[in-house]
Amino acid sequence: MSDREMVRDYLNSLMKFLSRLDKEDADDVLREIECHIYDVMEIRQENGQIIDAGEILRGFGQPRELASQYVDHILEGAPPPMGFRAIQKIKSGTTKGLYWTTAIFGYLFSAVLVAIGLLKTINPDAVGVWPSGNGESVVIGAMSRIPTDTQEILGWWIIPIALGLGLGGAYLTKRILNVLKPKAR
Repeated sequence: MSDREMVRDYLNSLMKFLSRLDKEDADDVLREIECHIYDVMEIRQENGQIIDAGEILRGFGQPRELASQYVDHILEGAPPPMGFRAIQKIKSGTTKGLYWTTAIFGYLFSAVLVAIGLLKTINPDAVGVWPSGNGESVVIGAMSRIPTDTQEILGWWIIPIALGLGLGGAYLTKRILNVLKPKAR
């Protein structure tokens, strides 16, 4: 049996024991183990050592035991197996970036809508929704120069609509952020 076939068989066996995890987590574990296996093979080859896939796989332990360590970590919070921290750090960084991007854009968009609703009460002629000159789009906001030959579309209805959408957007952003909240490590 070739080295690649031995690795494939090991990973297939490992996958069976990861069945308690959701597919995404199980795939992450498999990718990580596969990378570690091939990293060890590559290091041995660079050092001029004999590559014995069977010996390398024995070093990782039985698939059932290795899978159990990962399952216990992911589902029960047990200490992570060696090497697992690297992939979790990458996932954590991605989650943090998505979290802050969502927070900034979500709350900023909501604040702009609320501001438009409130500004309509202060300067009703300059705040609103107007069709563009060719009628294919609309212009929304506070305008210093109102488009000529157009009439504001929503009138005073922009106040409850903008406030409702702004507050709804802030609430939705908060709910999304609760889901994306980076876990403390």
